[in-house]
Amino acid sequence: MATDARTLHAKVDVFYSKIQSLKSTSSPEDFDAFGAFFDKDCIAYLKSMREYAEPSIGRQAAMDTLKEILAEYHIEERRVLSRATSEDGSTVIVEMKNRLNVLGDTLDPFYETVVATFNDEGLISELKTYSCRSHIVGMIQDKTGVGPYSK
Repeated sequence: MATDARTLHAKVDVFYSKIQSLKSTSSPEDFDAFGAFFDKDCIAYLKSMREYAEPSIGRQAAMDTLKEILAEYHIEERRVLSRATSEDGSTVIVEMKNRLNVLGDTLDPFYETVVATFNDEGLISELKTYSCRSHIVGMIQDKTGVGPYSK
């Protein structure tokens, strides 16, 4: 791969800045700018790896999934704890301790790790998000009355 690790980590930082700038009601052009980070045939697990059987496949699916996520929660503050790079230099791993806004309530801290693999053009070909979404799901259920934690 022609791109060095610092460049890929910087791309992930810009990628998250773009995510933080979006709302579920953002314009199609704003979502296109988010989608431009991805390869057209990407595989993305934007929520978590718990949804391993239902990844977003393709750029448009990644944009649609992010729009769904933003209707429920968004990152208010992203805090990077650590960074790593794969041996071949095509994959970066970023551990974060974020502050989220979940339907108007704050969730802090929210730990998540993202693993982003880039293709030769510097686009994300695969994105994996590792986190425990139980707190998010519980907060959404408390607000809406809908969710898996009925007891």
